Amino acid sequence: MSDVNGKLAEGSEIATDAVVLGLLAYALFAVFQRSVVVGTEKIRKVRPLWWDRSVQISEIRRVHVPTTQSGLWLYTDPDGKPALKIGAGLEDPVGLEELVIQSVLQEAEITGHRQKKH
Repeated sequence: MSDVNGKLAEGSEIATDAVVLGLLAYALFAVFQRSVVVGTEKIRKVRPLWWDRSVQISEIRRVHVPTTQSGLWLYTDPDGKPALKIGAGLEDPVGLEELVIQSVLQEAEITGHRQKKH
């Protein structure tokens, strides 16, 4: 009887380990499966397993293009913290950068890599 219980316990541990490894693999996959949607009214960062984050295009006052990494930082308050950070690892970072810069208001300041104003 104890031999049967031992095998059941061992099988249960293997199943638990497999589930944990599966969840970790999915979490790692989800980290790399993020996307950015640039709509007519807002820019939204979509990431599986996390809450979507978005910012209204009409509220963006500054777009910062980091010089040492790819990505964009969108500010609704030019002197405050970024309202939305779009990090590296996206499919077409240069195309996204151009699309976002074209979408923001003409008064929005562009800083960092581009070092120019609209």
